[in-house]
Amino acid sequence: MKKKVLFWLVCLFLSVHSLAQTPLPPVYEVKNDSAESQQLYHDYWQILEDKSGKLTIEQVSSLPVQNQFHDSTSAIDSTVNTYWLRYRIRNAMKREARISLNCYWEFMDSYVLQPNGSWKHFLGGFLQDWDKKDGLKRADAMPQILEPEEEMTIYQRIHKEKAGLGPDFGVMIIGTDSFIKTYYTGYVDSRTNYFGKRELQEAFVLGLLLLAIFLNVFFYRIVGEKVYLYFSLFAFFLAVNRLWNISYAYFVWEHPAWIEFVPYLGFAWALIPFFLIQFFRQFLKTKKFYPRWDKVLIGLGVLNILPNVLLLALTLPATKTYVQPLHAFIKKMYAVPFAFFLIPLSLLITLVLFARKKEKPVTYIILGASPFLILYIVTQIQTFLGYQLIADFRLIEVVCISWLVISFTLILMMRFDLLRKENAQQALDKEKLKREKEAEKAELIEKQKYELEIQVAERTAELKKSIEELKSTQSQLIQSEKMASLGELTAGIAHEIQNPLNFVNNFSEVNIELIDEMVVEVEKGNTDEVKAIAKDIRDNEQKINHHGKRADAIVKGMLQHSRSTKNATKEPTNINALADEYLRLSYHGLRAKDKSFNAIMKTDFDSSIPKLNIVSQDMGRVVLNLLTNAFYVVNEKKKMNISGYEPTVSLSTKKLGDHVEIKVTDNGNGIPQKVLDKIFQPFFTTKPTGEGTGLGLSLSYDIIKAHGGELKVETKEGEGSEFVISLPLMHSFQ
Repeated sequence: MKKKVLFWLVCLFLSVHSLAQTPLPPVYEVKNDSAESQQLYHDYWQILEDKSGKLTIEQVSSLPVQNQFHDSTSAIDSTVNTYWLRYRIRNAMKREARISLNCYWEFMDSYVLQPNGSWKHFLGGFLQDWDKKDGLKRADAMPQILEPEEEMTIYQRIHKEKAGLGPDFGVMIIGTDSFIKTYYTGYVDSRTNYFGKRELQEAFVLGLLLLAIFLNVFFYRIVGEKVYLYFSLFAFFLAVNRLWNISYAYFVWEHPAWIEFVPYLGFAWALIPFFLIQFFRQFLKTKKFYPRWDKVLIGLGVLNILPNVLLLALTLPATKTYVQPLHAFIKKMYAVPFAFFLIPLSLLITLVLFARKKEKPVTYIILGASPFLILYIVTQIQTFLGYQLIADFRLIEVVCISWLVISFTLILMMRFDLLRKENAQQALDKEKLKREKEAEKAELIEKQKYELEIQVAERTAELKKSIEELKSTQSQLIQSEKMASLGELTAGIAHEIQNPLNFVNNFSEVNIELIDEMVVEVEKGNTDEVKAIAKDIRDNEQKINHHGKRADAIVKGMLQHSRSTKNATKEPTNINALADEYLRLSYHGLRAKDKSFNAIMKTDFDSSIPKLNIVSQDMGRVVLNLLTNAFYVVNEKKKMNISGYEPTVSLSTKKLGDHVEIKVTDNGNGIPQKVLDKIFQPFFTTKPTGEGTGLGLSLSYDIIKAHGGELKVETKEGEGSEFVISLPLMHSFQ
């Protein structure tokens, strides 16, 4: 009996253990967010090796796969490229915690569990496409805000190009404010140089190469010898290659989205040996003295291009994932030995062939090129033998390249001086022939010059007059547009101010009657009635005061709008109040001109928008202009007597990240596509002649640009248009 009970207990234990889910790690409590980073101990996170590399968040968070998560202290499989992490954090402070998730790996997907059970997805990683990355892109950190006692469950997917995580792998929580101060504000404020010793050496070589390019292009332009052109092209592609060695330090901070393109500069080696061979052929005249060897050199130069082109094709994003082993094989077995051993050896043999001639230019070429060529030959030999012959290759390479560039440039300068003297003598002979012809032409040219000067003076005077007339016309049109805008605004203000004035007049008349009644009651000695009447008078006076202030505010707004904005300054402005004010002013301004005009007005204002630092009268003109146009187009469509059509104009504001959007939407006839590109051009209008100056949208566009914003339009013919104003929040006031 005991054996049976024991048997069933063991079975029960095994079944429960097999069905149990691996528990989540303990919750890590965030007690301070001012530190730059906090390392999570191994007990607080778990890891899962994704051998297929295809698991999704739904799969890793489900029971079958969750059982495969294990503690970080367990052995981690270093043969896979994709891993999943999971951990939990809770804000243990009495205020919100401003933290960031660390995403500094090649590719990382972060998933945060939401209260409704869904997952919020963030993309990161320093090899991730810049446009797809979230959070602090340059630092690869994902900001999060935790309320007091709020708990967050995080799953992170890491994908690496090479297998394994390394012994220093860990999970960190970053303090957002401290991190930004150190790695953004602090770094930018305190840094003085991007580059180290190696980059400065490369910069020196780059400077020499640029100087050599300039001089040899200059020489080629003068004497026309191809030897200068070939050396210039050799130096140019060599400069591109050296730029590869120093550009990463610059792009990592200034243009990190371009880092992935920096390695492509290394493919300059496809053309560096080619043009160096062409220089040797042209300078030494190998085709004349050694025609067969000359063909070998040409073949080597062309064949060197082929593996580099193939490597470039295999490096493109569309192919490199699938052919990485082939890429490495071609580079190791073909491209590198060819460019850095076979071609330098062939050029060294060429120098040996010409050394027997014992000519001074050849001797200089041998002295200048030999260290450069021997360096690469020795480097490949030491790679083949497996032990190091050269300790500091980069420094020696810099010295050899510098020596080659300086030597070749001096040799070519000597050659240029000789050619210059020969060309000077030839030019002198030609000059004598030219002088006779020039003497004959001199008189004719002088006469033609005099006539041309007279014609130019006449045309210049006509052009100045035309420009002055055009400026005058433009000034008049701009003033007309401003006056038209002011007229619309004034009409709306007149209607708006009528309401508070009516209240003031009505309550003033009522108070006169109440005072007369109070005098009668005083004479009767009816104190209770006197008190009641006094209270009514007091209430009426408060209403008079309220509506009087309303009229005063409207008048001040009108004065602010009408004054010159030439020297206007930006000030904190409630954009919702401004938009609502000009909506009513625009509507009543049109109603004042056309009593039959009527339209439905819809508003949707985002109350979370802070005050914006803008020139309020300028921004008011923009909103007024867009609304006036919207009311105009819906009124024109209404005149078409379309069944069921209700003219509608909508005005909305919304805070979107680091900017605010103001939208003016109408259900008019829209803007024809053929004129859409011209709508913001000065003096272009779709209104009939006499009804518009064509400057309203142009001035509005300029005002928005001056505020650092953007004005766009979306339209569909027959259905309406939507104008969108986008303003930055960088100078907002809470």
